[in-house]
Amino acid sequence: METVKDLSSEYEKIEQQEDETLQLAENTEIAEDQKEPVKNEFEKKRALLEKTKIVRQTWSIFEIYQKIRDKKLILDPDYQRRAIWNVDKQTAFIESLYMEIMIPPIYVVEIPGKDILEETKYEVVDGKQRLTAIWEFIKGTLCLKERNLEYYADIFGGKTFPEIREIETEKTSEMLSSILDIYVITANSPEFTKYDIFARLNRGAEKLKVNEIRRAIYKSEVTAQITEFVNQQLKENKDYYESIFTENDIKRYEDYGRLYRSLAFYLRSDLKQGIVTGYNSRPRDMINNVLQEIQKGSANIEKDNLIVLLTRTLQLRKKFGRVPNADYVIDTLMPFALQLDEAKFFQKAEQVFNDKKIMDTLKKSPATTSNVNERLCRIKQLVMVG
Repeated sequence: METVKDLSSEYEKIEQQEDETLQLAENTEIAEDQKEPVKNEFEKKRALLEKTKIVRQTWSIFEIYQKIRDKKLILDPDYQRRAIWNVDKQTAFIESLYMEIMIPPIYVVEIPGKDILEETKYEVVDGKQRLTAIWEFIKGTLCLKERNLEYYADIFGGKTFPEIREIETEKTSEMLSSILDIYVITANSPEFTKYDIFARLNRGAEKLKVNEIRRAIYKSEVTAQITEFVNQQLKENKDYYESIFTENDIKRYEDYGRLYRSLAFYLRSDLKQGIVTGYNSRPRDMINNVLQEIQKGSANIEKDNLIVLLTRTLQLRKKFGRVPNADYVIDTLMPFALQLDEAKFFQKAEQVFNDKKIMDTLKKSPATTSNVNERLCRIKQLVMVG
């Protein structure tokens, strides 16, 4: 009888790299007792959960290789800036496959084709390191390190897949035929629960940050344009961009978070009523809802206007970024970014950042609805004067 060794906990340790705190959301800036109640909030969430479908499939190691080769399984979604395991960890993992150790499940999200003739693809959510090791080993670019092999150092040490297959044909065939559990988050699952699943799965090992998750879930022409804008800045204006966002900001996708915030506040600010609609002291949810509305086509912004909005955001960050809590002020300046020419806009921005009433809203709980709306109304007053 075949013995199966369950070393899942060991792989959790292997997958744990830098212990960075997951930026679950902008909501953490607001105390629980300051959040506004949302009618039937949890009933609505449970209803979305019931619509969520995660399907268990089994793929052989060879099938996984084929899917990656044929670009049906995407290991490097454009929403991830991520390093991979080093050769030591990859070697230990590959040996585990030959040892028939039970491997923790892989999670992927289903990406349907754009039309009926285009095949479904999958993007990895959790398990990228394992899948990358499989891919690099079978295609022959990973040479196993003897020092990291506990049981097969004398046979596999210093060798690649073609060499090992030649000397251990039967064992290699068994390894290729072995199966892994693959959990597929279906394409028609609600975005809210997809977001939560991504966050929960990535609380363990190499964590996805909140804005990586957003990029994975809320795909649209607008979010693609934001990515294009960021990439262009990093390519053509790298020094300028890195003077606004630190290396760690960029690594943690805080630059995307800032740009998503600007877009959300621009689209959700009702200047006539002097409120940010749907805010409810839950900025994370508001930003996610805006990105979802854009994805579904119920909200939009012209590309030229988007570029101006993003450019104004960078300029404000550059000029006022050292002011404590500057981002809260930048949020409520966004609805005016397209109403004024550049010179007038920054003249007013200077007034705003020197206004006592604005600064008073930043002293305590600056992210609450009352303070956000108060800033919006005050900025409107300042903009209308002169």
